Amino acid sequence: MKSKKTFFTAWFLGLTALCLPASQALDIHGVNFPDQVQLENSGLILNGTATRTVWGLKVYVVGLFLSDRCHNCETIMSEHTLPKRVLISMLRKVSVDKFGSTIQENIDNNFSEAEKVKYRKELDAFLACFGNGTDLDSGSAVTIDFVPSKGMVVGVNDHQFEPIQGDEFYHAMLRLWIGEPLQKSIKEGLLGKAG
Repeated sequence: MKSKKTFFTAWFLGLTALCLPASQALDIHGVNFPDQVQLENSGLILNGTATRTVWGLKVYVVGLFLSDRCHNCETIMSEHTLPKRVLISMLRKVSVDKFGSTIQENIDNNFSEAEKVKYRKELDAFLACFGNGTDLDSGSAVTIDFVPSKGMVVGVNDHQFEPIQGDEFYHAMLRLWIGEPLQKSIKEGLLGKAG
């Protein structure tokens, strides 16, 4: 009798698992934005999203993915052992030069001169990912991942760049979105505090 009950319990749980979707897509300004992603061997969940606007025009949707939800920027930036992803999904075409110059402006806003010297090699490698002359079209995706065994891994659409090694650099770069971003609502959204 006990084995029969165990069998039906296992069967029911298995059937339930099959019925549950592995991941849902959120509709954000017409973009199917995932609420979960797989990074290497880790499943990450969406911590929050925000929309970058310039002069009232929606430019891109950005999301922050973590192992567990967290609303404290200092905790996120000081945790160096778990993977993370910043996902940017473009809502309109932006020249890669403009995208790069905006990133540079954001770096200037978040890094001291001493830090720019300290991370010069890493910053050059990061900015080089957006210096190939290919514009970012509407629908383009940029991923900025932290993989503990590799460091920062940047992807633009289907192309993945060589890893930029080091744990500290990635977490310093998170300031661009959850430190002092060019748009305050970016930080609030990614920390799940918007609305």
